[in-house]
Amino acid sequence: MFLPDFRLKTTLPAKEKPDLYTPSDKDVKQLLSHIAGKELEIAVLLAAFGPMRRGEICALTSDDIHGNIVNVNKSMVMGPDRLWTIKQPKTYSSYREIEYPDFVIQKIAGIDGRIIKATPEQITNRFRRAVKFAGLPHFRFHDLRHYSASIMHAIGIPDQYIMQRGGWASDNVMKTVYRNVINLESARQNKKIIKHFNKVSPQG
Repeated sequence: MFLPDFRLKTTLPAKEKPDLYTPSDKDVKQLLSHIAGKELEIAVLLAAFGPMRRGEICALTSDDIHGNIVNVNKSMVMGPDRLWTIKQPKTYSSYREIEYPDFVIQKIAGIDGRIIKATPEQITNRFRRAVKFAGLPHFRFHDLRHYSASIMHAIGIPDQYIMQRGGWASDNVMKTVYRNVINLESARQNKKIIKHFNKVSPQG
């Protein structure tokens, strides 16, 4: 009212790229070897080769498993009262069926009721300790989803199928966060690139 010609110009800070470490095949194998036989092993298998979210894994029951197909239809979340409850997924895309390899299903076989008895918070704490004692670089349980999506992308799986398997509603998050290039895979691809360009060079 008092400054009709006043114009405020604001420059927002540039969007920073998330500093995430995506575990490699070697990291996942080393971790699984360290936690073999423990309940956490099953949680890691479901996250790394699904990929399922932490809350989805904790809500999973034997009734949701049919052969090699895992039916994802609920999630364990913390309410305002700080109690863990089972709820339906927030988005329609989170409802999905995931086909797992035999070796994952064999680890679940024979378990009745909830597959994982731990809460999401307990999984996070156990996972943090396991990564540390396994001598691995620090990464979160959620980064196993990064691993799964990155591997699928690296081996040529179309984005649409990666989205469907991981329960992502859009490819925005997947492309900015989950399509991390694993260092080992990056090195392999760079060798292919250099080899090709060497052929094209005048000395090739």
